[in-house]
Amino acid sequence: MNFKHIFDVGQLEDEQIGHLQFVLNSPSYVDVFKPHLQQMRNSMNIRLLDPSETRKNEYPDDFLRGGIVIIDGLLALFERLIHETDMERIARSQITNVDALYEQKRQMGLVRPVTGIVEETYDPAEDY
Repeated sequence: MNFKHIFDVGQLEDEQIGHLQFVLNSPSYVDVFKPHLQQMRNSMNIRLLDPSETRKNEYPDDFLRGGIVIIDGLLALFERLIHETDMERIARSQITNVDALYEQKRQMGLVRPVTGIVEETYDPAEDY
């Protein structure tokens, strides 16, 4: 499923991505809320299988089907957000880390600009 038109993680700042990751990776979501949503979905699915008029008057078929679809959509959206926030954070950290690492090595004098062969250190006799 493509959720970009609903929620685009690329539009978030690092702090917002961190908050989203914190919520979706927390024990509150993983151990409590997600299983609760799955249980609600299963309960609606079981009720939908009951063909009695009593059940249909209390919980119409469209209500149950809509609830199942919404819960499936939420679970898929949350899983997608977990994946996208991880990928977005990794991509941003790789860009930042490479630049920061280069700058750190440059300041330590370990990196010099590439200008060609340094004449005073080149010895043609040592050339292979």
